[in-house]
Amino acid sequence: MLSQVLACQPSTESPGTPAPSAPAPAQAQAPVEVRSFGALRAIMHEGQTGPAVRVGAVVPGPHAFGLGALSELRGEVTVVDDAIWTAYARDDGTVDVRPDGAEEQATLFVVANVPRWQEATLDADVPDAQLDARIEALLRERGLDAEGAVPVQIQGSFRELSWHVIDGRKLAPGGGHADHVRASVRGTFPAAEGTLVGFFSKQHHGIFTHMGSNTHFHVVLPERPLTGHVDGVTVVGGARVLLPAR
Repeated sequence: MLSQVLACQPSTESPGTPAPSAPAPAQAQAPVEVRSFGALRAIMHEGQTGPAVRVGAVVPGPHAFGLGALSELRGEVTVVDDAIWTAYARDDGTVDVRPDGAEEQATLFVVANVPRWQEATLDADVPDAQLDARIEALLRERGLDAEGAVPVQIQGSFRELSWHVIDGRKLAPGGGHADHVRASVRGTFPAAEGTLVGFFSKQHHGIFTHMGSNTHFHVVLPERPLTGHVDGVTVVGGARVLLPAR
C-alpha cells in the first residue's frame, strides 16, 4: 500500500536568529493534516489500480472529508463529514450511488479531519478557469498555507456542472485523463445545488491533482442522488467557500 502524510506546514527553521527587537513574521497556518494514499501518475502511467487503502480504515475521523477512486477504477468515493458516498457506473450508462462504502478499497484516496470551518461568500460568479486562483486568494486572505495541501468545501449553486464516474472495465492500459473521462459515465447539469468537496495544493500535481490544476473536486448532490469527479463548473455568486478554521 502506497501511503504518505502530506507536509502541510512550511518549515519554521531559518538560517539565522532574529534580534529580539525584530521578531520573525508570522507563518501561514496549516490547521489540518491531509493524508493521501495512491497517486494519479501511478494509476495513469503505470497501471497501478490495485487497493491502496480500505476506506473504513481512515474514515470516520471524526469530521472526515475526502475523495478518491475505487480500486480497479470501479467507481468514485466521496466523504462529507464522515458520510461515505460511493458511485459505480452501470452498463446502461446510469450511476449506482450508495450511501456507505466503509468496506470499499480505494486506489486513490485523499482525506482530512476538519472539526471546524470558516466561510467566505462569493460576491460574483467564478468560472472554472478562475476557481484555482480564487481559492488561493481566499487562503492567503485568511492567513492559511497556500503552498501546502488544504481541504475545501463549496456549498451553493452551480452552472454547467460537468462530472464523471470512472468505469475501469472500459479503460485500456496507459490512458491519460482524457481517456479516463471517455471510459466513464458522464454528464452535465446546466444548473444544480449541492456541495463540492476537494483539496487545493500546488505541490501535488500527479499525486492527487491533475497536471496543470491545483484543485481536485468531487460533487455531492444528495437529492438526485449523485457523486462523482468534477470536470468543470461555474460556481454561482452567493456560494459559500469553506476553509479549515485556524
